[in-house]
Amino acid sequence: MRGSNRSAVAGVAALVGALVMAAMALAEATFTDPTGDATGGAADMTQAVVSNDLTGLITFKITTVAPLASGSLMAVDLDTDLSPANGAEYAILAGTGGAGMVKWDGKDYVESGATILMTRSGNVLELKVKRADIGNVTKFGFDVVSVIFDEADKVVGEDAAPDGGAFTYSLIFAQCLNSKDDDGDGKVDADDLGCSSETDNLESDDPVTLKTGQAKVLPAKPKAGKVAVVSAPVTRVETGLGIPAGTVKCAGRAGTKALRGAGKVAGGRASCAFKLPVGAKGQRVRGTITVTHLGKTKVVPFSFKVH
Repeated sequence: MRGSNRSAVAGVAALVGALVMAAMALAEATFTDPTGDATGGAADMTQAVVSNDLTGLITFKITTVAPLASGSLMAVDLDTDLSPANGAEYAILAGTGGAGMVKWDGKDYVESGATILMTRSGNVLELKVKRADIGNVTKFGFDVVSVIFDEADKVVGEDAAPDGGAFTYSLIFAQCLNSKDDDGDGKVDADDLGCSSETDNLESDDPVTLKTGQAKVLPAKPKAGKVAVVSAPVTRVETGLGIPAGTVKCAGRAGTKALRGAGKVAGGRASCAFKLPVGAKGQRVRGTITVTHLGKTKVVPFSFKVH
């Protein structure tokens, strides 16, 4: 079993000189540490702000009382399996010359090969790591350790945040990657038509395209004085299925007489029922079925002869 998170720092200090520098930053959850508890001239930490963006880039923004000095090392130990007794699976290491990351290989900490983006501005140090480089976790424990070395590479001072135990950070995901039914339509993430990608943060913007078929009348030879039902299939293009609900407005005219119709949606069809006038035999009935589903509207014209 590997040691505790903080014991990894001294063993990997020699790697700091080979680490690379870069930029960028974000901030969401704030974790604080009391001042005045650093020893031996180590950087005295006041807070760590952690965030992630929709692409999975995780940012640590660490503030110290004074800027990081030459001979100092800042380590962010990552407990990605959330088992403190096992120690840290990864450690991000930063010095004045750059930053990088090591990982536990079962026997020792070795360079992970991951690129760590680092910026320093006064007493603020920012470190960025890709979620994919730490196992695509959704939650992790972490602590931050500041140490300073003498010319013989011996640790002469340190500060730890928190002073005992560890902080815990839960990543924030876009609606299309958070395993929740954010728009309440019974579909989640990639199964929801509103999700164009994993970084789409609005699950409810489902595209709606309606396609209608030709209207038909029942009975096939409607009689004067009887009820005739005109209907048309209405399909949602995105699903290929008939619409399950909607509103229907009916308009019809037998000759010059306006007809009152009752509309509904059932079985993927929009229909209008008309009571035909007694004297309408031989006349042609013309009209429209106007159907609306999820804010989209289609108009279907129809025409039939009264027998």
